[in-house]
Amino acid sequence: MPSTPLQKSNQEATVALIGAAVAVTAWGASGVIIKHISLSSSEIAVYRFTFYSSLLAIFMMAKGTPLTIRALRVSIWGGLALGLDVAFFYEALKRTTIVNAMTIGSLQPIIVSIYGYKVLGEKLRKRELGIGLVALLGTVGVLVGSTGSAEWNLTGDLFSVGALFAWSAYFILSKKTQDRITPMEYTASTGAITAIMSFIIALVLGISFTVPSRENILWLLLLAAIAGVIGHSLMNWSLVRIPLWVGSIFTLFVPVAAAALAWIFLGESLNALQVLSTVVVILALGSILRYQR
Repeated sequence: MPSTPLQKSNQEATVALIGAAVAVTAWGASGVIIKHISLSSSEIAVYRFTFYSSLLAIFMMAKGTPLTIRALRVSIWGGLALGLDVAFFYEALKRTTIVNAMTIGSLQPIIVSIYGYKVLGEKLRKRELGIGLVALLGTVGVLVGSTGSAEWNLTGDLFSVGALFAWSAYFILSKKTQDRITPMEYTASTGAITAIMSFIIALVLGISFTVPSRENILWLLLLAAIAGVIGHSLMNWSLVRIPLWVGSIFTLFVPVAAAALAWIFLGESLNALQVLSTVVVILALGSILRYQR
């Protein structure tokens, strides 16, 4: 018996939820990879976004749908927002703990949910709103738990706040382009714009570029593949099929993945409050997704 349009829509939404989950896990891994690259934050941004936007552009050309000037024009504001987010966030990762940088960024659902409710008319039930607040409290617990560690730095946290607002703008703009260009066009276009913007910022700051070592090139390619091709492509594809606020809530899992991976691969400390807070985030996130249809 063939599936009805409603069943197909529900199946597609389920796949989109899975895609969003994979995307935020990939973003959580990006912080660990960046810590291994012995280049400045500006150099990392330029190389990463040049690599992954080029890979997507080549893939699109092979499919017979090359990147167009129109796609770049539609994506300009999203690219600028992503460029600012990257500039702030990468510098934060170099100055403070991965957990802090990821946690502050994960407060994005507050901004995005208000926009989705007020502008897009997305429905927020009281039960989901309450669970979302519990999840946000959990992320704050992770942040508070790390302020006494040797890796914590106030300047790095302030850079993270700047990244929070730029990241929120990028999410909102991603949703607004859904009827004008495809998610892949948007991902490749914003990646190219971010690469150019990051290069300009580096020139203004007087940062000299060095030829990456073979090891750094491998880490950069891994970063481009995981955080870029997998992370951004999947999330942009998913945001077309799920409510904006649900996609944003998924970002609460980023610090959880980041904390676990930083503890495993970098030896960054985790105390009881942070562990308990990450459990709260996971349970709250799971409860919200349980009620999505």
